[in-house]
Amino acid sequence: MSCDVARFTVTKGLDNTFVFTIKADGSTLPMEIEAGDTFESQLVSLSTDAVVLTKTLTVANALSGKVNLLITSSDTSSLSSDKGSKTDRYYLRPVYKLLIACSTTNNGNFIARVPEVYVD
Repeated sequence: MSCDVARFTVTKGLDNTFVFTIKADGSTLPMEIEAGDTFESQLVSLSTDAVVLTKTLTVANALSGKVNLLITSSDTSSLSSDKGSKTDRYYLRPVYKLLIACSTTNNGNFIARVPEVYVD
């Protein structure tokens, strides 16, 4: 799996669409997604390890291994954010982690992780 951003940030009050490229173990090439493959995400609180949001990813382009995660504006309303102090210019602090459970024909079952999710 790859995600081409330095920080994974969810913006509150807007629909957020994230595109992930699924890659097979030991390869840099995208994995072709088959008809029965499934991808489910869980947004987990870093402080309590509680699952706060579960979403199913949709296939955007099966041949190039791309899947979409849509977090709607109504989903973001219950998310919390954490910011540093004024002297530190109110920098964002990570509040969640993202786990994506993948079940694929070509690569079996595996979990992709985004260890730090920021909410703005």
